[in-house]
Amino acid sequence: MAMIINRLITIIALLCIALGASAKKKREYPRAEIKVGYNYHHKFLRGGDGVIEKNTPFILLANQNQSKFYCPSTEFKDSLESTPSGRAKAKQMFDAAVDAYVQNRDRSAMDGVVYHSRLYVLKDFAKSISTTYDEAGMGECGYYDEPFSEIDWVILEDSTKTILDYQCVMATTDYHGRKWTVWFTPEIPMQDGPWKFCGLPGLVIEASEPSGQHCFIVTGIEASSQPIFPVFNTEYEKMDRKDMLRAERHYRENSHAMFKAATGYELGGGVDAPVTEESRKYDYLETDYH
Repeated sequence: MAMIINRLITIIALLCIALGASAKKKREYPRAEIKVGYNYHHKFLRGGDGVIEKNTPFILLANQNQSKFYCPSTEFKDSLESTPSGRAKAKQMFDAAVDAYVQNRDRSAMDGVVYHSRLYVLKDFAKSISTTYDEAGMGECGYYDEPFSEIDWVILEDSTKTILDYQCVMATTDYHGRKWTVWFTPEIPMQDGPWKFCGLPGLVIEASEPSGQHCFIVTGIEASSQPIFPVFNTEYEKMDRKDMLRAERHYRENSHAMFKAATGYELGGGVDAPVTEESRKYDYLETDYH
């Protein structure tokens, strides 16, 4: 009897170990089939600095079921901030960058520790829904869902050109206040692209709008099995799309005053530039929130 009891205890112990090991298994994430690099070139007015032109690298990880469009430095920073040890590492990096900036007035020292864009766009092709995460004013971030059907494409099959050795076809759309011209390639049969663009019979390689303020241009395409992680930052709150854009616009036009009111300190010159007709010409990717 004692032998049987001992065997039962051993079996139970082994089962507990097996269950514990199973529970500790790393979560499996979906894998990409393709990795596409894009450069997002955009212009905006910043106080007394005038028109600023900025280039921000983005990556699209995609398979036939889902995709994620994101700024790699943002995902790296968010991944650090998602764990206690990562937050400690991020603080060390930030403190070192601030010291370098204070001592040498080298703004590039801050490039690796500040957010260049909080934008993520996740697409679910089974549900035909995209989820957009972005800034919504000073220190606030939000997200919202949209159906793919909001983008209505007109394909101009006779308009073609070659980009990165891919034969591309032109398409246009009026989307949330801007008229866009895109070039997609049927040679890569994925109905995806930068930002929210999707629904064409091929990958979007390039996208631009006539004011010249916003443009997405592909920088590289490669096969990939990289995991498609969820957004690490859990502080995004569900919001209305237009409310997010209004909040961000308000912050852009009143950033010095809002920062001083919140912290007691002044940013740069400390005075917000007056809002003019010229400054209002420089707007976000979507302009239908006014």
